Amino acid sequence: MNKISKSLLLIITIIVFGCDINKNISDIVISTYGSTKSHNVGKDCMACHINGGEAGFGFTIAGSVYDSNLNIPYPNVLITLFSDIEISDTPIEVIEVDGKGNFYSNIPIDWQNGLFASVSSDTEIRNMNAPIFDGSCNSCHGLTSAYINVE
Repeated sequence: MNKISKSLLLIITIIVFGCDINKNISDIVISTYGSTKSHNVGKDCMACHINGGEAGFGFTIAGSVYDSNLNIPYPNVLITLFSDIEISDTPIEVIEVDGKGNFYSNIPIDWQNGLFASVSSDTEIRNMNAPIFDGSCNSCHGLTSAYINVE
């Protein structure tokens, strides 16, 4: 490999892995449709899944989705984050809800200016009307406000 090729490979690696050339793609943890690896539906995921927490790795966003009656977890829907309340812009992040009704990701998310969250199924889209400034969704939903839910 010549010097130019090596330099180009290094630049691409830095861009793809966010300036951490030691980061491995296997370090990415994100929920996917149908997966049943998650646990503790409805609990505050980030009570354990924070950097330095007892889970051993942290999430940048995590929570659970329920049906509109708040009775059962609702799997295989989408959580979408937008920078604008109109949700007409390009999503900042799109996260699949797994087969147990949980969603989670450790992909870096910039919460500094607040983001607007949306949950969508095949038949409904529900949006939060206020910006959120962190991804610990179940620290409020299910405790001080209703669970995240959709029809």
